[in-house]
Amino acid sequence: MKERQQSPLLAGLTPLGYRAAQAYGSLKDSGAKIKERTLRLLPGTHAGLPPASPTVQRANRAAAADVDGFPGFTGLSNGWARTEYGEYFATSVPVYAAIRLRADALSRAPAVVYRTTSSGGRVPVGPDHPAQRLLERINNWYTSSELWRATEIYLNLWGSAFWAVERNEHGQPEIWPLRPDRMTIVPDRRQYIRGFVYNGRNGQVAYTPDEIVWFRYFNPLEEYAGLSPIAPVRMAADMGKDSLRFNRNFLRNSAQPDFVLLTNETMTDNEIEEFYRRWEARFRGPSQAHRPAVASFVRDIKTLGISHREMDFIQGLRWTLEEVSRTYGVPKPLLSDLERATFSNVNAADRFFWRNTMIPEMRFLADQVTRNLFPSLGYGDLKMEFDLTAIEALNEDESTRVTREVQLLDRGVLTINEVRRTRNLADVPWGDAWAKDPNKP
Repeated sequence: MKERQQSPLLAGLTPLGYRAAQAYGSLKDSGAKIKERTLRLLPGTHAGLPPASPTVQRANRAAAADVDGFPGFTGLSNGWARTEYGEYFATSVPVYAAIRLRADALSRAPAVVYRTTSSGGRVPVGPDHPAQRLLERINNWYTSSELWRATEIYLNLWGSAFWAVERNEHGQPEIWPLRPDRMTIVPDRRQYIRGFVYNGRNGQVAYTPDEIVWFRYFNPLEEYAGLSPIAPVRMAADMGKDSLRFNRNFLRNSAQPDFVLLTNETMTDNEIEEFYRRWEARFRGPSQAHRPAVASFVRDIKTLGISHREMDFIQGLRWTLEEVSRTYGVPKPLLSDLERATFSNVNAADRFFWRNTMIPEMRFLADQVTRNLFPSLGYGDLKMEFDLTAIEALNEDESTRVTREVQLLDRGVLTINEVRRTRNLADVPWGDAWAKDPNKP
């Protein structure tokens, strides 16, 4: 404690962060050196960004060894981002189906960057703005769709997702999604987060807070970690996997006899082998099934175990599917459970999924990008939203739309020209008057 009082850099750390900083020699100092060594840009300037320095930065720090002298550090988030959580995506059919559906849905709506006008309105910044280009051209290896898919999959497996803001050889910003189970958060009592440490393939990499965009599901048990949806649904998913494993092994070999023949005498090994040989010769094969058996030395037959039907195999799988459906907010008809499906309730399930699951998720992600990514790039006045106009489940069918427009026209809420503009039709000379106006020609 005496040493901690002597070091003002260590004064604000939590106990875990204090031990980590002692081992590393203070992440704040080392992070500044790392940033000075690796994050400087090529000569010149980038629109909206501060001038670049003459130092060349190597590509994608996430795969490079950058954190010398930080071995063995374990952060608070590691207990909530276990690697085995990611394995459920590859081993549990309901978990894979639910997460894939959410990831596919997220990638369908384009991310649009807006600027707020002086009158309080908003206008798109356009495809040539650096912020919009960054969200459409993530890096040389990821497309925009792949970025959002990766982000949603990471969130649904580990409850957290991380974007690293890197610079390419031309000084242009890039986004690299990082695996949450390899990320460690270094907390700070005054600054909340002092930095991030990523365990890449070739070693550890230190990031400062402005280089990371952190998405996380709120965790009431640990503020420095997201709460993985796998945590509450894990037992149900394991039950489904165990049921499938049992059924596979049952079909291969049940590993126990169906019954035991009880005798009054002790049989030698040769007598047992001779009994098996005669038994199989008489009863083995489909043509000899159900033949009566006679054995003078057998006094009783005892059936072992329970029947496969008593295991209620199918109901166990259905329960797993229901638990995954509840956890991920994906209605069962969308997970191919069509036993009671009709055209009407499938459409209702699709609308429910978008309005109650995906729209809140999209707003959550857009808020994080607006708050954490744009200010670090010098675009604090911009805002990102997902364009939902192309989502069929959120659009009215034609008959419903016509009925609504007629009602609004009859009550004078809309004019003919206003309705025509929504359908990309030209105005008519009399279309700005109320439809019930007696002076209308």
